[in-house]
Amino acid sequence: MDLTREHWQQSDYGEFVDYLKSLSDKKYKEFSDGLTPGAERSFGVRVPLLRNAAKEIAKGNYEEFLGCKIGAYREEIMVRGFVMSLVKCGYAQMLSYMKSYAKIINSWDTCDTVTFKGVKKHLAEFWNDVGDFIHSPNPWEVRFGFLHLMSFYLTDEYIDGVFEYVNEINSDFYYVQMMQAWLVATAAAKQRDKAFAFLADNRLNAETQNMAVRKIRDSYRISPEDKKLAGKLKK
Repeated sequence: MDLTREHWQQSDYGEFVDYLKSLSDKKYKEFSDGLTPGAERSFGVRVPLLRNAAKEIAKGNYEEFLGCKIGAYREEIMVRGFVMSLVKCGYAQMLSYMKSYAKIINSWDTCDTVTFKGVKKHLAEFWNDVGDFIHSPNPWEVRFGFLHLMSFYLTDEYIDGVFEYVNEINSDFYYVQMMQAWLVATAAAKQRDKAFAFLADNRLNAETQNMAVRKIRDSYRISPEDKKLAGKLKK
Protein backbone atom coordinates (compact mmCIF):
# COMPACT_ATOMS: atom_id res chain seq x y z
CA MET A 1 0.00 0.00 0.00
CA ASP A 2 1.26 3.48 -0.89
CA LEU A 3 1.20 5.33 2.42
CA THR A 4 2.80 8.47 0.97
CA ARG A 5 -0.24 9.20 -1.20
CA GLU A 6 -1.20 12.76 -2.06
CA HIS A 7 -4.84 12.36 -1.03
CA TRP A 8 -6.59 10.55 1.79
CA GLN A 9 -10.34 9.99 1.81
CA GLN A 10 -12.33 7.87 4.24
CA SER A 11 -12.36 5.03 1.71
CA ASP A 12 -8.56 5.21 1.58
CA TYR A 13 -8.49 5.00 5.35
CA GLY A 14 -10.57 1.85 5.18
CA GLU A 15 -7.91 0.41 2.90
CA PHE A 16 -5.31 1.44 5.46
CA VAL A 17 -7.18 -0.46 8.19
CA ASP A 18 -7.14 -3.54 5.97
CA TYR A 19 -3.40 -3.01 5.58
CA LEU A 20 -2.96 -2.95 9.36
CA LYS A 21 -4.96 -6.16 9.64
CA SER A 22 -2.62 -7.78 7.13
CA LEU A 23 0.31 -7.06 9.48
CA SER A 24 -1.35 -8.76 12.44
CA ASP A 25 0.41 -11.40 14.49
CA LYS A 26 -1.96 -13.64 16.47
CA LYS A 27 0.56 -14.55 19.16
CA TYR A 28 1.60 -10.93 19.61
CA LYS A 29 -2.05 -9.90 19.85
CA GLU A 30 -2.63 -12.42 22.65
CA PHE A 31 0.50 -11.16 24.42
CA SER A 32 -0.25 -7.43 24.07
CA ASP A 33 -3.94 -7.81 24.91
CA GLY A 34 -2.94 -9.63 28.08
CA LEU A 35 -0.91 -6.59 29.13
CA THR A 36 -3.74 -4.11 28.50
CA PRO A 37 -6.80 -5.31 30.41
CA GLY A 38 -9.95 -3.51 29.37
CA ALA A 39 -8.45 -2.35 26.06
CA GLU A 40 -8.34 -5.51 24.00
CA ARG A 41 -9.44 -3.96 20.70
CA SER A 42 -6.31 -4.55 18.67
CA PHE A 43 -5.11 -6.13 15.47
CA GLY A 44 -1.90 -7.46 16.97
CA VAL A 45 0.63 -5.39 15.00
CA ARG A 46 4.09 -4.89 16.46
CA VAL A 47 5.03 -1.30 17.29
CA PRO A 48 8.06 -1.03 14.93
CA LEU A 49 5.74 -1.78 11.99
CA LEU A 50 3.36 0.94 13.17
CA ARG A 51 6.24 3.41 13.44
CA ASN A 52 7.35 2.55 9.91
CA ALA A 53 3.83 3.11 8.60
CA ALA A 54 3.64 6.47 10.34
CA LYS A 55 6.96 7.57 8.86
CA GLU A 56 5.65 6.83 5.36
CA ILE A 57 2.36 8.64 5.99
CA ALA A 58 4.25 11.67 7.34
CA LYS A 59 6.10 11.93 4.01
CA GLY A 60 2.81 12.41 2.15
CA ASN A 61 -0.42 14.26 2.81
CA TYR A 62 -0.51 13.61 6.54
CA GLU A 63 -3.03 16.40 7.12
CA GLU A 64 -5.70 14.59 5.10
CA PHE A 65 -4.80 11.33 6.84
CA LEU A 66 -5.28 12.98 10.23
CA GLY A 67 -8.60 14.34 9.01
CA CYS A 68 -9.99 10.85 8.48
CA LYS A 69 -12.28 9.38 11.11
CA ILE A 70 -10.62 6.50 12.94
CA GLY A 71 -11.87 3.50 14.87
CA ALA A 72 -11.00 2.43 18.41
CA TYR A 73 -8.28 -0.10 17.63
CA ARG A 74 -5.09 0.60 19.53
CA GLU A 75 -2.94 0.42 16.41
CA GLU A 76 -5.04 3.08 14.69
CA ILE A 77 -4.61 5.35 17.68
CA MET A 78 -0.87 4.79 17.93
CA VAL A 79 -0.26 5.43 14.22
CA ARG A 80 -2.13 8.70 14.51
CA GLY A 81 0.03 9.69 17.46
CA PHE A 82 3.23 8.69 15.71
CA VAL A 83 2.28 10.76 12.66
CA MET A 84 1.48 13.80 14.79
CA SER A 85 4.75 13.47 16.67
CA LEU A 86 6.72 13.32 13.40
CA VAL A 87 5.31 16.50 11.89
CA LYS A 88 7.90 19.29 11.71
CA CYS A 89 6.05 22.33 12.94
CA GLY A 90 6.09 25.21 15.38
CA TYR A 91 5.27 24.94 19.06
CA ALA A 92 1.61 25.98 18.78
CA GLN A 93 0.87 23.31 16.18
CA MET A 94 2.76 20.65 18.15
CA LEU A 95 0.79 21.50 21.30
CA SER A 96 -2.44 21.27 19.33
CA TYR A 97 -1.44 17.81 18.12
CA MET A 98 -0.52 16.76 21.66
CA LYS A 99 -3.89 17.86 23.00
CA SER A 100 -5.73 16.13 20.16
CA TYR A 101 -3.82 12.92 20.68
CA ALA A 102 -4.19 12.90 24.46
CA LYS A 103 -7.98 12.94 24.07
CA ILE A 104 -8.02 9.63 22.16
CA ILE A 105 -5.61 7.70 24.40
CA ASN A 106 -7.43 4.69 25.84
CA SER A 107 -4.70 2.43 27.27
CA TRP A 108 -1.22 2.58 28.77
CA ASP A 109 0.39 1.54 25.49
CA THR A 110 -1.37 4.15 23.35
CA CYS A 111 -0.06 6.63 25.93
CA ASP A 112 3.47 5.43 26.54
CA THR A 113 4.55 4.57 23.00
CA VAL A 114 3.96 8.13 21.76
CA THR A 115 6.21 10.89 23.02
CA PHE A 116 6.53 14.20 21.23
CA LYS A 117 10.28 14.65 21.03
CA GLY A 118 9.80 18.20 19.79
CA VAL A 119 9.18 19.11 23.43
CA LYS A 120 12.97 19.05 23.85
CA LYS A 121 13.17 22.16 21.65
CA HIS A 122 10.40 23.93 23.57
CA LEU A 123 11.02 23.07 27.21
CA ALA A 124 10.13 26.52 28.56
CA GLU A 125 6.96 26.81 26.49
CA PHE A 126 5.65 23.34 27.28
CA TRP A 127 6.43 23.79 30.97
CA ASN A 128 3.82 26.56 30.93
CA ASP A 129 1.25 24.24 29.32
CA VAL A 130 1.91 20.83 30.86
CA GLY A 131 -0.40 21.69 33.76
CA ASP A 132 -3.35 21.45 31.37
CA PHE A 133 -2.57 17.75 31.03
CA ILE A 134 -1.61 17.12 34.64
CA HIS A 135 -4.82 18.69 35.98
CA SER A 136 -7.15 17.22 33.36
CA PRO A 137 -10.18 15.24 34.60
CA ASN A 138 -9.21 12.59 32.01
CA PRO A 139 -6.71 10.26 33.72
CA TRP A 140 -5.09 9.27 30.42
CA GLU A 141 -4.26 12.93 29.74
CA VAL A 142 -2.75 13.10 33.23
CA ARG A 143 -0.58 10.06 32.50
CA PHE A 144 0.43 11.61 29.16
CA GLY A 145 1.53 14.79 30.93
CA PHE A 146 3.60 12.90 33.47
CA LEU A 147 5.12 10.81 30.67
CA HIS A 148 6.54 13.97 29.12
CA LEU A 149 7.74 15.31 32.45
CA MET A 150 9.58 12.04 33.03
CA SER A 151 10.99 12.00 29.51
CA PHE A 152 12.30 15.58 29.32
CA TYR A 153 12.23 17.42 32.65
CA LEU A 154 14.24 15.41 35.19
CA THR A 155 16.95 18.06 35.12
CA ASP A 156 18.44 20.39 37.70
CA GLU A 157 16.38 23.26 36.30
CA TYR A 158 13.00 21.56 36.47
CA ILE A 159 13.17 18.74 39.02
CA ASP A 160 11.68 20.71 41.93
CA GLY A 161 8.73 21.74 39.79
CA VAL A 162 8.27 18.18 38.55
CA PHE A 163 7.95 16.91 42.11
CA GLU A 164 5.49 19.70 42.87
CA TYR A 165 3.28 18.37 40.06
CA VAL A 166 3.63 14.82 41.36
CA ASN A 167 2.63 16.02 44.83
CA GLU A 168 -0.47 17.78 43.50
CA ILE A 169 -2.09 14.68 42.01
CA ASN A 170 -3.69 12.23 44.39
CA SER A 171 -5.30 9.83 41.92
CA ASP A 172 -7.03 6.53 42.55
CA PHE A 173 -6.54 5.53 38.89
CA TYR A 174 -3.95 2.77 38.74
CA TYR A 175 -2.32 3.92 35.51
CA VAL A 176 -1.81 7.44 36.83
CA GLN A 177 -0.37 6.07 40.06
CA MET A 178 1.99 3.81 38.14
CA MET A 179 3.22 6.66 35.93
CA GLN A 180 3.88 8.83 38.98
CA ALA A 181 5.75 5.93 40.56
CA TRP A 182 7.74 5.32 37.37
CA LEU A 183 8.65 9.01 37.24
CA VAL A 184 9.87 9.01 40.87
CA ALA A 185 11.90 5.84 40.31
CA THR A 186 13.48 7.29 37.17
CA ALA A 187 14.28 10.46 39.08
CA ALA A 188 15.96 8.34 41.76
CA ALA A 189 18.48 7.30 39.11
CA LYS A 190 18.93 10.78 37.63
CA GLN A 191 18.35 13.10 40.59
CA ARG A 192 19.13 10.84 43.51
CA ASP A 193 19.15 13.30 46.41
CA LYS A 194 16.04 15.19 45.29
CA ALA A 195 14.15 11.96 44.69
CA PHE A 196 14.89 10.46 48.09
CA ALA A 197 14.08 13.73 49.82
CA PHE A 198 10.74 13.67 48.03
CA LEU A 199 10.09 10.05 49.00
CA ALA A 200 10.74 10.95 52.63
CA ASP A 201 8.28 13.88 52.64
CA ASN A 202 5.35 14.06 50.23
CA ARG A 203 1.57 13.94 49.90
CA LEU A 204 1.39 10.78 47.79
CA ASN A 205 -1.15 8.17 48.73
CA ALA A 206 0.23 4.89 50.03
CA GLU A 207 -0.46 3.00 46.78
CA THR A 208 1.57 5.42 44.66
CA GLN A 209 4.38 5.75 47.20
CA ASN A 210 4.76 1.99 47.52
CA MET A 211 4.69 1.50 43.75
CA ALA A 212 7.57 3.97 43.50
CA VAL A 213 9.50 2.07 46.16
CA ARG A 214 8.96 -1.21 44.31
CA LYS A 215 10.11 0.25 41.02
CA ILE A 216 13.23 1.67 42.67
CA ARG A 217 14.03 -1.69 44.21
CA ASP A 218 13.53 -3.40 40.83
CA SER A 219 15.75 -0.92 38.97
CA TYR A 220 19.16 -1.90 37.62
CA ARG A 221 20.25 1.74 37.89
CA ILE A 222 19.88 1.99 41.66
CA SER A 223 22.59 0.89 44.11
CA PRO A 224 21.89 -1.85 46.67
CA GLU A 225 22.28 0.74 49.43
CA ASP A 226 19.66 3.01 47.92
CA LYS A 227 17.31 0.09 47.32
CA LYS A 228 17.53 -0.71 51.02
CA LEU A 229 16.91 2.94 51.87
CA ALA A 230 13.87 3.01 49.59
CA GLY A 231 12.46 -0.04 51.36
CA LYS A 232 12.37 1.96 54.58
CA LEU A 233 10.22 4.63 52.97
CA LYS A 234 7.13 2.54 52.32
CA LYS A 235 3.85 3.93 53.64
